[in-house]
Amino acid sequence: MAVTMKSPECALGDQQFPLIKGPGNPSLGGAKLVLFFGWLGASPRAAQRYIDLYHELSYDVLYIHGHVTQFVWPPNSMKLARKLLRRVGELTEYDDLLCHAMSIGAYNYTSCLMLLQDPPGGYRSFRDRLRGVVFDSLTLGSIERMKNGVKHGLSQSPFVQFIIPRLLTVYFFFTYSHTLKFFESGVRLFEDSPLLVPTLILYSRDDPMCDADKIDDIIKKWRGDMKMPVSSVCWAQSKHAMHMKTHPADYTQVLRDFVNVYCLSRQPRSEGRKSKL
Repeated sequence: MAVTMKSPECALGDQQFPLIKGPGNPSLGGAKLVLFFGWLGASPRAAQRYIDLYHELSYDVLYIHGHVTQFVWPPNSMKLARKLLRRVGELTEYDDLLCHAMSIGAYNYTSCLMLLQDPPGGYRSFRDRLRGVVFDSLTLGSIERMKNGVKHGLSQSPFVQFIIPRLLTVYFFFTYSHTLKFFESGVRLFEDSPLLVPTLILYSRDDPMCDADKIDDIIKKWRGDMKMPVSSVCWAQSKHAMHMKTHPADYTQVLRDFVNVYCLSRQPRSEGRKSKL
């Protein structure tokens, strides 16, 4: 069911995967859809900035809510991933798909990636229509960075932010085989078996939840070993999950260029485009 936009709160609160159609976007033939994996604690107003930008780029938006229960109990994330991939399979009117994963939203994206590995060739409709992936403010590098992401996403209270990582440490100790072991295998899969589509990575050097050196290594590996077309922007200073707010002109232009260069209907490999970023 598509959502008619009245307010951000209405659009993003109606259902698990609200489909937010852009004004004037085609409903048949050439329709484009972005799967937007939201960050933990994202307010509707903040998410609306990204929805508006994608509407300007002629994309409809399927919004995937990020929730702490998906992180602390991975089976919830896998359940969400199965429902999401089934839902996307039903949206056959969209020729072109794009994924945009923000912060811990990349965790839910990785759960989808796990399902795409087994069985081989599963979810072929999704694979065949995917044109590109955008990663913004990846929470990557260590479990401590993940815990930081959770504490900042759940509360702005210094006391609560002090308590949350300590509670998670105890919790993960007793649930290792269901939680930390899952995270470790997910990170390996993310690094070693990405979807071989054009990818844009947006991050910053001073983000305490993102290991910028680790991101550098992943970019080098994907470009070199896997020959993936990877574009990236790394700002010296920019807050976690706030790159668009902090650098609106840069962010908008980079995303627009990436979409226009790479994320059109797939061409034969011999006619592939070269990045202008």
